[in-house]
Amino acid sequence: MERRRYALLVAYEGGAFRGFQRQPGLPSVQEALERALRPLGLAGRVDVAARTDAGVHALAQVVTFWARAAHDPEVLRAAVNRATPPELWCRAAARVDPSIHARASARARRYVYLVGTPPPPALRPYAWTLPDERAFPGAPAPSLDAAAMRAALRSAVGEHDFTGFARPGEQRGTVRTLLSAEVIAAEGEPLWALVLEGRGFLRAMVRNLVGTAAAVGLGLAPPSVVAELIAARGRYRGVRAPGWGLTLAAVAYQPPLFPGSP
Repeated sequence: MERRRYALLVAYEGGAFRGFQRQPGLPSVQEALERALRPLGLAGRVDVAARTDAGVHALAQVVTFWARAAHDPEVLRAAVNRATPPELWCRAAARVDPSIHARASARARRYVYLVGTPPPPALRPYAWTLPDERAFPGAPAPSLDAAAMRAALRSAVGEHDFTGFARPGEQRGTVRTLLSAEVIAAEGEPLWALVLEGRGFLRAMVRNLVGTAAAVGLGLAPPSVVAELIAARGRYRGVRAPGWGLTLAAVAYQPPLFPGSP
């Protein structure tokens, strides 16, 4: 039987799931999608552009999969939305070339991390609230130095061995290319967006970079600390920013898989 290749562009509220990857007995984005797709002819499992951890959100996650049935993309999108929880939303669907793989074909991934002192109430489920006594015990009421955070993250841009920002026991190659790192202040609000774009990321790499940048912004570490941790290639011993402040904002392909996507 002929198989067809499809891609989905999905968004989700990370607090409803224990991460993207299927975990026995726990709600996951993968399990919800595969349960919805199985009656639609799913052959095998879905492939994903980025495996987000527990609590991490997505605005533009991409999955690809094989199906034994032919689907109109808009009908497929609607069918997925009828069969998934309200915290998971399929924004678009497309029939794609058989060679397309959500992870292997991606050119870049962009993450946005929100930090507030504190953030506006509506954004608190999606942002890290400082002060945070668990992360920075005894730290005074925070006033983040955005220039210092920019200087720290600038050292991470380029191709580096990011062992110093990896999870303990990372088994994959640890060399990654960070294409850009920005710190954007919200006008009129005590809120900052740390935007990191790269070809690929190690697990926990973004959250560890953000935790280090926050320490720099609070004056608890010098801007040189990021360069020093990269050079040392030792085990990361800094603060890991919590998952709920992180959002996968975009995944880029060439050519784009969906109209209007990067």
